[in-house]
Amino acid sequence: MDPAPRSGGEKSRTSLCLWLPTFELRLELVRSPELDATSVALLTPGEKTARRETWQVSERAFQAGVRPGMLVSRAVALCPSLVLLEPDPAHYGAAMDAILETLSGITPVVQPTHRGLIHLGVDGLERLYGPPADQVNRVLHTLLEILPRPLVAATRAGRAPGTFGARVAAAAARPGAPVLVKEEELARFLAPRPVSTLPLPTEALKRLERLEVKTLGALGALPEHALLRQFGPAGKEARALARGEKIDPVQAIHRPRPIRVSLDFPAPVGDREALHRGLDRLLERGLARPERRDRAVRGVRMGGHLEGGGSWTIEATLREPSARREVLAYPLRGRVRLSPPPRALSTLFLEFFDFGSPSVQTLLFERRETGGRARHDTSLSTGEISDSLREAVRELKLKLGHSPLYRVVEVYPWSRIPERRHALMAVEP
Repeated sequence: MDPAPRSGGEKSRTSLCLWLPTFELRLELVRSPELDATSVALLTPGEKTARRETWQVSERAFQAGVRPGMLVSRAVALCPSLVLLEPDPAHYGAAMDAILETLSGITPVVQPTHRGLIHLGVDGLERLYGPPADQVNRVLHTLLEILPRPLVAATRAGRAPGTFGARVAAAAARPGAPVLVKEEELARFLAPRPVSTLPLPTEALKRLERLEVKTLGALGALPEHALLRQFGPAGKEARALARGEKIDPVQAIHRPRPIRVSLDFPAPVGDREALHRGLDRLLERGLARPERRDRAVRGVRMGGHLEGGGSWTIEATLREPSARREVLAYPLRGRVRLSPPPRALSTLFLEFFDFGSPSVQTLLFERRETGGRARHDTSLSTGEISDSLREAVRELKLKLGHSPLYRVVEVYPWSRIPERRHALMAVEP
């Protein structure tokens, strides 16, 4: 359940990367420890087809020949004792949210890349937590407050200038043995690493392999003009990263606190019409929550807990934020049709995870009584104007020296000359 984050203003040159491989599968093994001694594979989420594939596999299953992305039929043929697990995206997202919330108490610069991979900006933390090794220990000790010890013990940590260097350091680290790279050591540390660590498209990485460019050091030794000719600006950027010349800082991610509402069914529901009715009800409740205030919704997520275990989620991000139920429901209904829940749902939930200003501002011209009821006379040509509109006109008049807003007033409605029927009169605050 990855949020839709936006970059904030705070940045940090030095990054501490925390990486927990197969994050989702490890959460399942912690929840069911009896499976730790067996071969386990987590199925791909959001699918309801006979040709399902494996998503993440345990070490025992990997040794038996099972690989991520393999058809279930082939995986079971290779490992008959393989245990297949349905994914639980709601559980994974909640765990990731708890981790980010906890880490934000250590540093305000937190940048999640995806579930299980997080960058922390650590510039200036020496005065609070001591040298780099003590900072890593402090972070891992803090994670013990919300995560079981086996998960924290399996976390890999790498500290280096820039997010790329820190991610490569975390990949080279072992659980319990963080890799700490100083800035003057960055180029030498990156040189023997494989080019597959670069943030390049798969086709570009394959072309580098065909050219016998296998390490970052070999890539950095190539002329810049040659990489520009072969890969364009991406080649130049990759060369700068490989040589340790480009430091991509950690950027603080703005993550608004989501609004969540849920609905428990008296009996498991799998009918699409029932899901649509539940969605409408949840939208009404979510839009009525006081913490939403006058904010419009940009990102909305819908999901539920499946009968027999597991969960199902879909989400939609609107081009223009809206607070209308019909606008928010339309994309979700389409996604329910394309990716329905694999089994009946016992619980349905809705989450607003991203917000924005309303695309159409109507409160300025809305005329209500003191008690909040709408007035019957809504014409601006008669009666008093709203307090919000009066305040806006007052501010514009102070800035411009005159009122720029006019109302249309009837003067001679029976006149044959159109110009005499109505007149413009300035709206005074």
